[in-house]
Amino acid sequence: WQPMTYNVYVLATVEIQWKEASFFYDSALLRKPLVGLDIQPSEPTQTIELNPLFLIPGHVQNVRLVFHSGSDIITGGAVTLICSEGLQVVPPKTDQSKLEEAWRDECVIPLDACEPGKKIVITTLVKSTSSRSGNNADDVQEMMAKVETSYRHKSYDSVMEKGEEPDSNPMKTLLEAMVTTLDRPALAVDGSEAFVFDEDRVMVNVSLHCNTPVPFFVKEWNLDLPSPLVVEEDGDLNKGMFQHAIPEGDMLLFGFKCLRADDSDEPSSERPILRVVLQDDFGKTFLQVLPLNLDDIYKQLRKEDEYAELHNATAELVCSIKEGSVGHPVPFVYNLNLQSLISPKARKSNMSVSVASEGPRPTVLYTIISEGSDWIVSGKVQGLIDSKRSNIVSIPFRGIPTRSGLLRHFPEIIIEYLPITTLSGSLCSSQTPPITVLTKTPERFKSLAFTNSLSLAVPQDLEEF
Repeated sequence: WQPMTYNVYVLATVEIQWKEASFFYDSALLRKPLVGLDIQPSEPTQTIELNPLFLIPGHVQNVRLVFHSGSDIITGGAVTLICSEGLQVVPPKTDQSKLEEAWRDECVIPLDACEPGKKIVITTLVKSTSSRSGNNADDVQEMMAKVETSYRHKSYDSVMEKGEEPDSNPMKTLLEAMVTTLDRPALAVDGSEAFVFDEDRVMVNVSLHCNTPVPFFVKEWNLDLPSPLVVEEDGDLNKGMFQHAIPEGDMLLFGFKCLRADDSDEPSSERPILRVVLQDDFGKTFLQVLPLNLDDIYKQLRKEDEYAELHNATAELVCSIKEGSVGHPVPFVYNLNLQSLISPKARKSNMSVSVASEGPRPTVLYTIISEGSDWIVSGKVQGLIDSKRSNIVSIPFRGIPTRSGLLRHFPEIIIEYLPITTLSGSLCSSQTPPITVLTKTPERFKSLAFTNSLSLAVPQDLEEF
């Protein structure tokens, strides 16, 4: 006996015939039946698969549910997709033009009847937000798939053809599967640095950490840099490096040769960004936007730009002796290097600016001052320098220490362009750029107090001695 209906059965009647004798048993004549059977529903052989194994935050992904009927006869059913906060789903085969209005938190999909050994594939889209807010910020985003089916045993048709069993209702079962969202980005920036390796060339190194539980392929990547840096035409050093799957925990190292292009017309981003496109086994791509911290190199470039706009000169103060007495003159020499008077940016672009734009070099006025130092200066402490003759100029003068001890503050030199004479004959200094002097002075000077003094007394009534 092969029952086709699950229920509780009892032995009602039994009749045994042996030759001419007949034995009959009727359970109604007894207080309780002799035999009872509890027929349970058969174990379903149906299975479901839900892919992918996880969802990447901030992306729209394809979700595929595969239903296998196994050895069961499926009479019907339904698939229910339930999304938690931060996830939304659309019904399968939704028109792309109506996609924005079709997003919902729950979706019910009918499941058609099918014979044993059949497979039904349902594909739809799931959208995940990149961040969660409120009290549920620590909750895991998940999508639950519930498949409820009505089914019969695989031998139901053959048994019913014999007419030995009454028609019965199908059995029911519930299958569940779940996919969750990663609690961190698929790729995380482990470190980023940049350094100058040649004139106007910068090397950018980026290391990424892979957090995906299943391997992904790196399909393509692109580095966007703010001005003045741009990736050189052949500066991508990573070509052909990532043609294999990247498992969880692996480190990806990117290298880019960049060029400093102040006059580039290419549009630039506001901050350094590395864009990496990942591809899964189904061919679905995911764009990862990874901000980079390259503040150090940009601060260095900004300082160089500020310096490049200036007109600079270098000066070295040389003292022939290392110690002397208070009140005794000490010989000094200021060695000036005027080669860098034209700003570095102007020299680099072979273009001149301001007064250095046309014609010969202008005349330079120097002044040696002792204000704020421990010296009194004498000699030719102010004069003109004709920079056309030589880039190196030596200016001798004398300094007199005013106190004893170790003196660390020395006379300073100020250099400026001689004001330009306008067409009206007046002097105009607003058209001349300032000059920054980078000065190198001795570390210290030892000043000794004098021990004796030779003086001469002069009568007050004598006008001349």
